[in-house]
Amino acid sequence: MPASAVPLPLVCEVTSEEVPTISIRLEERTPTALRGVLIQDDKRLGIFLSSKPKQYRQTTWSFFTQDAANSGTALLFENDLVWNPHKRVPKPQDVNRVIFVGLDNALFFWRTEEFAANRELLRAAAGFWTISAQCLGGRIVRS
Repeated sequence: MPASAVPLPLVCEVTSEEVPTISIRLEERTPTALRGVLIQDDKRLGIFLSSKPKQYRQTTWSFFTQDAANSGTALLFENDLVWNPHKRVPKPQDVNRVIFVGLDNALFFWRTEEFAANRELLRAAAGFWTISAQCLGGRIVRS
């Protein structure tokens, strides 16, 4: 992990709409992403990173444990309207939902069988996640 990670003033919580006991708690900012942990029932499953959207580039996610790492694209939404870097609306700061494309497959084929047998985790990983009000499309509301 880069030494230049800075704690965020507020925790950015991203919660599974399918399984609300599974969430991502983003707690630090690195030069390229927000970093935190994937949590199920208060158990930390691994480190999760989410890059903020940039002009002409989608948001990305990364997840890793001691055993393996994987990454993919994240699709951002404002309610049911998908964010597109080539359109004016919705704006990145207005997104409130996300789908982590490929996270379910990454967890299913992880090097350990810990995740493949976890049906709730796989269901959450394949569905929509709600972005808390403290998060503005990868940016944090200033306090």
